[in-house]
Amino acid sequence: MDACELSVIIPARNEAAHLSSSIQRIVAAVERATPSYEIILVDDGSSDSTWAEILRIASACPRLRGFRLARRYGKEAALSAGLEVCRGRAALTMDADLQHPVELIEQFYRVWKERRVQVVHGVKQDLGRDPIHRRLLSRGFNYVASRLSGVDLRSSADFKLLDRQVVDAWLTLPERRTFYRGMVAWLGFQAVEIPFTVEPRIQGRSQFGLGSLIRFGWYALTSYSYFPLRLIHILAAVFLAFSFILGSWALFLKFSGAAVSGFTTVIILQLMIGGALLLSLALIAEYLAAIYEEVKRRPRYVIAEIARPDQ
Repeated sequence: MDACELSVIIPARNEAAHLSSSIQRIVAAVERATPSYEIILVDDGSSDSTWAEILRIASACPRLRGFRLARRYGKEAALSAGLEVCRGRAALTMDADLQHPVELIEQFYRVWKERRVQVVHGVKQDLGRDPIHRRLLSRGFNYVASRLSGVDLRSSADFKLLDRQVVDAWLTLPERRTFYRGMVAWLGFQAVEIPFTVEPRIQGRSQFGLGSLIRFGWYALTSYSYFPLRLIHILAAVFLAFSFILGSWALFLKFSGAAVSGFTTVIILQLMIGGALLLSLALIAEYLAAIYEEVKRRPRYVIAEIARPDQ
């Protein structure tokens, strides 16, 4: 397949039950936007028959290419794979479960064409039926990450359209630990935001549970901010000031002839200092782990199989 106007990149994991109907709706929406397109499906190590469904759909849809990763590498790696193989003048990324409304594809494309912007961001206006704890965690992470990293991630989503210039710039970023929405924001190209309401999943449960959300948040925070390391400086300053005050008070009591019963104070200080030291070591360990992962220079993913490799 030669270059086209629009590449639609869709990561999928255990989406076999609804994948065919989802792709039908996505294709119909894309065709309303442009007749020149390709669909790229990336199977992120599914344990169900998702890959078999991709092969079946690809045999009937000449504009669809499928890629099966050798194991589960995560959504970020699946997005990386799609961006590296896409051929469109623009690339649109969205979820396979249709929580990103397909009706907005035509609007994304039209805004990109008419306003000549490099990025069209889908911005979550309403988190739909997500549980309250998930909404609070998502909003809390986006707020904290935005304040600490200097990159605006508030209400951000992976539902985006990128101009070819942005895709090429994104591909030059060498890190192994990718954070798609953060990296796009960091690039800083001219962008337009389009609000959307998160739709209910078309079928089944989300593959991105509470534990995954917390790990993802910490992963992104340590990738884009040094502030957790700077907390160690703040802790050191706080304990230094506290020790100075306590030491001055102890000396005052000593020279004034008052008895000092310092056993409880010593125990409390030991516990506080020990906890601070362990927290500091944990933060340093997280950043060392990130550095270790980067210096190994392993690929972000390995493709095991391709549907329609001739295209």
